[in-house]
Amino acid sequence: MKIRISSNSIRFRLKQAEVHKFSEEKIIKEVTAFGPSTTDQLTFILKEGNSPAFDITFQTGTVTLSVPPSVCRDWTASELVGFEERINSIKGETINILVEKDFACLDATPIENEDTYPNPNIIC
Repeated sequence: MKIRISSNSIRFRLKQAEVHKFSEEKIIKEVTAFGPSTTDQLTFILKEGNSPAFDITFQTGTVTLSVPPSVCRDWTASELVGFEERINSIKGETINILVEKDFACLDATPIENEDTYPNPNIIC
């Protein structure tokens, strides 16, 4: 899973195997370890929630995005590229969320494009 953060926006991009795993297990996690302890980690979790509303939390170095079950099913079982949502934080700020399937980059190396979705702008 690739994560891109800019100000109050977070973008999650999942490769084909990750989308498949998410559709089966209803959760996917990405961890960046800065040190040996779990307190030295930054973790992102994308999971199917239990409600019809989106929710995002940040606790103990972990960002957790909960997505409504109907959105999860529609996204993983179709050609739908992604979905976005604006979520109000407890502080009253708006957090922009974008979750999408990871397409092959036009100028990336073969390793970077491994297991990505075919880019519609690449003619084979």
